[in-house]
Amino acid sequence: MNQVHQITFKHICFKYKGNHDLLFHDLDLTLKTGELVGILGSSGSGKTTLTEILLERLKPTCQEFQILEDGQPQRPGKNRWSYVPQQNLLRDYLKVKEIFKVYADGNLKHHSKAERQSLPLEIARDLGLSEFWNKKISELSGGQKRRVSIGIELLSDSPYFVLDEPSSGLDALSDRNLLRTLKILAQTANKAIVVITHNTENLAIFDKLIFLSKGLPKFVGSFEDLLKEFQTTDEYEISKYLDLSLAEVYQEVQTSGRIYRI
Repeated sequence: MNQVHQITFKHICFKYKGNHDLLFHDLDLTLKTGELVGILGSSGSGKTTLTEILLERLKPTCQEFQILEDGQPQRPGKNRWSYVPQQNLLRDYLKVKEIFKVYADGNLKHHSKAERQSLPLEIARDLGLSEFWNKKISELSGGQKRRVSIGIELLSDSPYFVLDEPSSGLDALSDRNLLRTLKILAQTANKAIVVITHNTENLAIFDKLIFLSKGLPKFVGSFEDLLKEFQTTDEYEISKYLDLSLAEVYQEVQTSGRIYRI
């Protein structure tokens, strides 16, 4: 059984220069390996800023800010995360197998030659990329390129993984299939996978949802918890709503007066 790892960001505060208002005020965030977590919010909710803080590209303004990994204080500046940005950064002239090899050689230096060859193939299979193994990046669809970007980052030893708007350019079915694959990989690869998104479809797939509004966590919990609070408390009704778009619920979350601990 995989050992569960946990990373906690304590006392997150942030204020942009020239702005008197704090975007985050004494916010705590804990993430565990084996979970697929969705951080959602509209424009200006703080999703991008929180992502930059998690990646340690922005420094919180609270002096009490602290990072704990498995309960132990950590020094800032350690590269803890694998990150897939929204934009495609792949080199179009390379074949899928070639770009996987480049990243395997860079990230799996301490693995055997056999593992450096087998692990990329396993990840490509899990992401449905086997049939495109010999194709150039330029020949792939947007969704396939996104899967390649995810696959090469999964070669990293980091247990923490962030994807910025992975649904961008995907239809609802492709988004659902991608999220289901990510949920399986979170468990099998023992990673905490965080998805930054504004998309309210397919929320039932996430293990944990965090809705932000103006830097405040307006809801934290599972999809079932969300429906219990904003739709119904009946278990049968909840099961019927599992595949619905939650635009209406999201509006209620936005206007909710409740603030949650993450």
